Amino acid sequence: MDEACARFIPQLVRSRDEMAILDEEIRVLLKKNRDFRNVWTGESAAHFGAQLTNFLLPLVAVTALHSSGTEVGLISAVQFVPVVLLSLVAGMVVDRHPPRRTLVITSVVRGAALGFLGLAQATEGLTATHVVVAAAVIGTATVFYEVAYQSTLPKIVPLDSISSANGLHQATYSISQLAGPSAAGFLVGRAGLSPTFAVTAALFLGAALSGSLLRGVQAPGVPQQSALRTIGSGLRYTWSLRTLRDLCTQAGLSNLHEQCFLTVFLVFAVRELGLGGTAVGVAIGIGSVGALVGSLVAARIGARITVGRALTGGVVLAAVGLLLVPFVSVFDLGALALVTLLALAFVVNGFGVALFNVFAVSLRQTIPPENQLGAVTASYRLVALGTLPLGAFAGGALADALGPGRAIWLVGVSYLCVSFWLMFSPLRSATTLEQARALGVPPGTADEAGEQTSAS
Repeated sequence: MDEACARFIPQLVRSRDEMAILDEEIRVLLKKNRDFRNVWTGESAAHFGAQLTNFLLPLVAVTALHSSGTEVGLISAVQFVPVVLLSLVAGMVVDRHPPRRTLVITSVVRGAALGFLGLAQATEGLTATHVVVAAAVIGTATVFYEVAYQSTLPKIVPLDSISSANGLHQATYSISQLAGPSAAGFLVGRAGLSPTFAVTAALFLGAALSGSLLRGVQAPGVPQQSALRTIGSGLRYTWSLRTLRDLCTQAGLSNLHEQCFLTVFLVFAVRELGLGGTAVGVAIGIGSVGALVGSLVAARIGARITVGRALTGGVVLAAVGLLLVPFVSVFDLGALALVTLLALAFVVNGFGVALFNVFAVSLRQTIPPENQLGAVTASYRLVALGTLPLGAFAGGALADALGPGRAIWLVGVSYLCVSFWLMFSPLRSATTLEQARALGVPPGTADEAGEQTSAS
């Protein structure tokens, strides 16, 4: 018994030390890395502002303007159209200009658009056209802001801390998803629409202030060439590397299935399971808890089982979580038990998605050289987020054609199949981010470099 304890105690101490290393790494980043602290603070404010905005714009259309369903859908859609149209342009801009300028300008633009809506609402001059135009402006600014932020992070954070930094970023995003809509609802109920618009605008102005404190990060020295040549060069680089191509493909397929599944689930839960809107919202919302936990422990998991296994395992786990949704629905359960199990399924899904996202973003920031960061980030976001509207459309079409019960099984099984895509990628064997960086050398480059070295 004493020998067993003697063997167990060092393991326990070692486990506690490993947990402390993760916590200490995040604390050190926030305490000693001023640029990271400022950028992360601004990104946190922008995340909460974005969640409030996503809630407010459709709400003001329905309650204040009494818009039709088509108009409400248009307001929601125009926020995502710039992702498809402008992501590559944003990558070019970020690679040519200091990130500080982009972070500040885009934050101010979003704050100004929301401030205008609040003023128009207060003076009773707000129209649906105002909201649609503001949504398009906000969506455009968001594309440039996100590309700039994600391209800046690897320039201000050491390579061995990127996973922790992205884990903190993902955790902040999960918290904003949980708290944002609730805070918006509370503010609208207590203060009204115009003051809530003012609070949201203030969050973006706070993000602008934090971005203005970024110092010493300049634009990479990219060759001066036309905009089309720059965009084409970035696309060719991204798709010339199998590792980046695999990441983009997996992200696009995953988001396509996630959005498709969510669309079908809303119909399935209401029409076949008989759940109300509140129950559906609770089940999906609790999934953000899984995403929060996954974000905070991702770096430790990667250190234990390797970066490649954490990446590939995360996306498979996300697919398994969604497949549990129709599985638990087969059983004859009471409403409380059913909602609880559905919530747990979404927790598993959220955990897996967070695990994949942390390492997908970390690898995307590690593999390319500095002068291609903007282009790679933009290309990745174009593929990853461009499939979201396709997924929503496909989900609705499948639910109508097959019925929500059959459609949800089909989408779940299809997601599980495509989740194994990265199992056949070189990324699966990457043990650390440092090792993965070597995968960013285009085919033939290493050989040419070796020949030149030998000749000299």
